[in-house]
Amino acid sequence: MEKKFRIFYTTSHNTIDAEDIANHLLKSSKAICVNIFENINSFYLENKKIKSQREVALFIKTLKKKKEIERFIKEVHKYDTPIIVEIKTGQPNQDYLNWFLNELKI
Repeated sequence: MEKKFRIFYTTSHNTIDAEDIANHLLKSSKAICVNIFENINSFYLENKKIKSQREVALFIKTLKKKKEIERFIKEVHKYDTPIIVEIKTGQPNQDYLNWFLNELKI
């Protein structure tokens, strides 16, 4: 298994749902840390009309690959079509990486 630090991004309708997703990810060891950002103003096209709504963003820190994270989030997410994207990044600072790997017992 490739041991690569990854960050994934998804959104949720509200903080309660976002916290539920975060708790599922952490309890199942799919992530080691999830950051939740509230009050995101999202604007999008739907049926050729501009719509907007408040959302909550989640940044998921993990060693898991995209297919595993996608499958898991789709199971617990309340959106029919949630966005799940891997944010390409380099390795974090060494102190954080050491903590991260230690928590995963690698």
